[in-house]
Amino acid sequence: MKKERWISGFVGAAAGAIVVGGVWFGTYAAHGSGSVVAMVGQTPITRQELAQQSEAYAGSAMLEELIANALVEQAAAQKHITATDAEVNQQLTAIEMQNGITSEAQLNELLAQNHMTKAQFLSQIRDNILAAKLAQAEVHVTDQQIAAYYKQNVAMFTVPETRKIAIIKVATKSEAQKALEEIQSGTPFASVAKSMSTDAATRSKGGLLGTFSLDELKSAQPAIAEAAFALKAGAVSSPIQVQGGYELVQCLAITPKHVQPMSAVRSQIIQDLKQQNAASEPKLVAQLAKSADIKILDPSYQAVLTAIKNPTST
Repeated sequence: MKKERWISGFVGAAAGAIVVGGVWFGTYAAHGSGSVVAMVGQTPITRQELAQQSEAYAGSAMLEELIANALVEQAAAQKHITATDAEVNQQLTAIEMQNGITSEAQLNELLAQNHMTKAQFLSQIRDNILAAKLAQAEVHVTDQQIAAYYKQNVAMFTVPETRKIAIIKVATKSEAQKALEEIQSGTPFASVAKSMSTDAATRSKGGLLGTFSLDELKSAQPAIAEAAFALKAGAVSSPIQVQGGYELVQCLAITPKHVQPMSAVRSQIIQDLKQQNAASEPKLVAQLAKSADIKILDPSYQAVLTAIKNPTST
């Protein structure tokens, strides 16, 4: 299933050319052999000629890929392994983000340039998911491996300190000072936020902004982050100048930095280890091919089966 690299890189990878070539062949052949696709002076170039050239360039590679697809789909069905629509769509979204695709029209244009439909592309994604699940299903992870991975990757499972924060936003410093005085006189912060804050997103929630790590809050509101992470739980800041006015910040709760227990991340560790130790796609297909009943009926393609069973790269 060499198209995996094309899906990952989307356009321009070597495997993409193979896929495109195969799609050309199927598309042109389907239109019949008599129609003319181009003229060079008085010389016509027919669909039949184009199909023959496409097959000559990419026929073996496409047959190898089609056999690999069939092997994976059959093995997945036997083991009741599926790729859900949600998984396919999640992978599609990741591919779109990696390649800067921001609209359905842009995706369809790129697919059309490579002579593919969206349905064909989604089918490729689904086959890759099935192959990955099949390969991972063959990996047995021991308790010792889980413990070693956890110990070696403690930083990965360390959760930074977070703070639950509420704000009151007003237009002027004097209004902020008035709000602070009300809080200091005993009025709950949430009540003052509901009556005085101009921030529509948080006012109805008593000023609740959310729970953040220092880095998360710094990236969005550096002044607020500095104040919030200097407060004790329950404390309220002095007025802070921000864009569009002034704010008071209350630290509602502090969750200290901590390492998640191994029991909480066990499933994640198992998944990581399965991904790391799963057979590559060519090796998986080779394993499936060696126990499958495959007949190459066209003598010119006999070498394809040898190539499938003996992959030269992983």
